[in-house]
Amino acid sequence: MKTVLFVSAFSPALLVVAAVRVYSIGSFDVLSIQLTIVSLIGTVLPLLILYLVGKEAQKENFSAKKVESADYFLLVFLASYAAPVVMKMAEISFFTASIVVAVIFVVAWFVSNIPSHPMLYLVKFRFYKVESSEGMVYMLITRRTIRSPKDIKQITKISDGMIME
Repeated sequence: MKTVLFVSAFSPALLVVAAVRVYSIGSFDVLSIQLTIVSLIGTVLPLLILYLVGKEAQKENFSAKKVESADYFLLVFLASYAAPVVMKMAEISFFTASIVVAVIFVVAWFVSNIPSHPMLYLVKFRFYKVESSEGMVYMLITRRTIRSPKDIKQITKISDGMIME
């Protein structure tokens, strides 16, 4: 699930690529329609995942020792959204874009957690780096503003390095 969340964070960049392509050629073509559809699916997918995790997963007690905001990672994704406009990436083929997404997917598979997700941030989710009382560090996804480690009482595990409140 962490991999899908990570890859889906790039979905708005595909929409920007589609928009740049439409602007460049003056109309919609097959590639711009494909990019738009994939972008919309990728934008809705994290909301569906977190809804299902919150509804279906088992809650566990949690004791945090340290917590800090991880929202600063948003800048990386915002830069990736602007990159297609700056670099005029609208000329790439769907095959090349698919290869890039596949490489990102493989890399994300091996990363233990993900940075902040801008689309989730827009719907009021916040991201925190949390150290448990046992010393394990997690990425916490929550709708609340956390001010103290004591505020975190129960969590749901998304992956080995990700938890949700």
